[in-house]
Amino acid sequence: MFETRPDVLSMFERYRMVDRTHLGDSSSLEIHAMIVMDAIDDVIVNLDDPDYVIETLLAMGRSHRRFNKDNSSPDVFWV
Repeated sequence: MFETRPDVLSMFERYRMVDRTHLGDSSSLEIHAMIVMDAIDDVIVNLDDPDYVIETLLAMGRSHRRFNKDNSSPDVFWV
């Protein structure tokens, strides 16, 4: 995503000052990516339980609210 939309990198405070060529070496970025993939997997595995899926997605949204300080549009994630 950072290669096709370098502007999105500014939304990730921890990685703003990291040269994009070194992002692949970041263990914290790898951990974050695994957490994201696990969350996606969790939602897919539980698609038969809409209440669980809705609550999981709402909780994820609540936990990310603090990162939207600049009122970024969700469109930035559609690459």
